[in-house]
Amino acid sequence: MRVGLDPGDRILVIFSGALLVAVSVAGMLLAPGRTMGLPGIPSTYSTASTGAKAAYLLLEELRYKQERWSSPPTELPENAQHIVLILADPLMPASSEEKTALQWFVRRGGRVVATGNLAAPLLGLYGIVSGSEPVALWKEFYPQLPGPISYLAPSVDMKTNTRWQGDRPGDLKYYGDSKGGTVVRFRLGSGIIIWWADSSPLTNYGLTQASNLNLLLNSVGRPQGVRILWDEYYHGERPGLWSYLGKTPLGWALLQMALLAIAILFTYSRRSGPVASPVEESRLSPIEFVETVGDLYARKRAARGALEIALHRFRSLFARRLGFPPEGDLEKAHAVRLEQREELDSGLRAVLSECEQALKSGTAHEAQSLMLVQELHDHTRRLRLAGKGD
Repeated sequence: MRVGLDPGDRILVIFSGALLVAVSVAGMLLAPGRTMGLPGIPSTYSTASTGAKAAYLLLEELRYKQERWSSPPTELPENAQHIVLILADPLMPASSEEKTALQWFVRRGGRVVATGNLAAPLLGLYGIVSGSEPVALWKEFYPQLPGPISYLAPSVDMKTNTRWQGDRPGDLKYYGDSKGGTVVRFRLGSGIIIWWADSSPLTNYGLTQASNLNLLLNSVGRPQGVRILWDEYYHGERPGLWSYLGKTPLGWALLQMALLAIAILFTYSRRSGPVASPVEESRLSPIEFVETVGDLYARKRAARGALEIALHRFRSLFARRLGFPPEGDLEKAHAVRLEQREELDSGLRAVLSECEQALKSGTAHEAQSLMLVQELHDHTRRLRLAGKGD
């Protein structure tokens, strides 16, 4: 046996479902995608000792053109000349497509400053090994080779147990020790990869140690014509659902669905609402009726008829006041009024006589009839013959 819902309960269920969907969609669209607050991440948003906000602001003060990069490597600029990508300790895994895109970016003339042993596989670097000793203390490394990377940087401090132990021709070890290199330059196609064993030299604390600042400036190059992209994509800052949907036609589809829903709602409400007839003003209003009748009399030149109607009305009212038939003799009515010691208006007799003569002779014209009708009306009001309903 099916149990039906009351209309009120049905509306409540529909409203609750719509609210649940709206809250879910809002949660997906507005969910934060950054990991700026996590310790140990050299993010340009972080002010912790391990963050990199100080380096980001410093380069901004030095007039470097820079920005945070939160898109995948597949969207890196096609023209990679004079573009520096800082890939500081990437945490998120990369797909094979993203690794290929990074390497092609370098081959097209781009420069990548990569730090940590997790950045090496993304760029196809080999010979990177990590030792077993704990990383707890800062260690000072000295230049192994003079050049643009070690210019004005007699030493750098790092906290790392990672070394480069490769021997491929063309790879230059600028800093290191007997265990291997800690700052190495690699060539790939037309571009350059500058690998650091750790990101500690560019952190908020490490930037103040030894010549770490000069190492950073030498690695990114001169500010003229250089565009720096600080990677935040591999720190977890990914484009949200709304950014993704903005690249698809789904937005227009949702707009069309909303317009269709509004049209359906409007149509349903118009069809299912109470039927109400439009209010039309009557064309037979008293003033319009009077004007219409007046126009008819004027068109037919029926002044005699209007005067006759007015005289008949006056007779009727006057006779009803005195208790005589409407067609009775007004002279007799006059005598009765004298007996009642009431004087008949001196002008009324003349007006009645003139009306009788005009009707009998048939010579009443519009001006004369209008004047006589007005006189009868004045006497009616003066003698109080008509009430409010007459």
